[in-house]
Amino acid sequence: MEIKKLILLTIFLFGFMDIYSQALSNKFTVDNFENQILNYNPNKIPFVSDKDYNYGIMILKETRDSVKNKPENFNLADYFNILMAFLKLNETNENINVAFKKFVNAKGSCEYILAFESSFKNSPNYDIIRENYNQQIAKCQSNTEVEKELDISEYSRSNHLNFYLVEKIYNIGINDQKYRSSDRKNGLSDSQQVLDKKNQAIIDSLYKTHKTYIGRSLVGKKFESVMWAVIQHSNVEMMEKYLPVIKKAVLDKELEVVPLKMLIDRFYGLKHGYQIFGSQGDGFGFKPADDKTKEEVKKKYGIE
Repeated sequence: MEIKKLILLTIFLFGFMDIYSQALSNKFTVDNFENQILNYNPNKIPFVSDKDYNYGIMILKETRDSVKNKPENFNLADYFNILMAFLKLNETNENINVAFKKFVNAKGSCEYILAFESSFKNSPNYDIIRENYNQQIAKCQSNTEVEKELDISEYSRSNHLNFYLVEKIYNIGINDQKYRSSDRKNGLSDSQQVLDKKNQAIIDSLYKTHKTYIGRSLVGKKFESVMWAVIQHSNVEMMEKYLPVIKKAVLDKELEVVPLKMLIDRFYGLKHGYQIFGSQGDGFGFKPADDKTKEEVKKKYGIE
């Protein structure tokens, strides 16, 4: 019995030393974060399952491939994925907070933060960053409130845009988020579902009229992602219909590439049960696609 206790104690001590030495060698900083990630090869530590370790390693490999091992190529999706990897790999709180800071400071982070709010609320996996995440939710919601007070007439005039189209997109954007961020335990609220269906019908109508994505050229940079958001929150049929349209919008510089990656992941996740870029959190239950599928999908949509 005493020998058994001694063996267990030895295993625990070696495990603790492994965690401690890894923490010392992998202390991340905001300023040098990208370079550190490109050279980051974590060991598997105790209390991390094989599944979580392999998932974290896969995310790191995908990130290095997507940025082509260049620090300047990191974007919002990469920072989000690295944060997920850190959580899976049971990185130190300090390193996780650095990754979180890089994510929230990346352009467009509010779209992710609000989109994954329910996943973060309902999963204990995110307890380490829950307080910081809740603060960011409040900031993002506050920014949305400020946008509601925007002078649409002045915005349209100063950017040489069609006021009536901007006003319509502006109202669609407000309705897309109206009840989405409210507390809910049993999925999307009935009120938000009604607004989503209304928004989807309006977007269909606008696309038939303009025969193009309603993006930067038509409604300005502030509202370039509204049409995408409605599609992202729709159904598989609508996503499939508009994926080529979103792809063209990205190629035409009407929309950033990150929303396209999110839409691809949501579509393939709902239709096939797997995702390509890992942008959809644990709450969706989508597994990573195999390497062959990833390459095929990336090639199909012209994404490196």
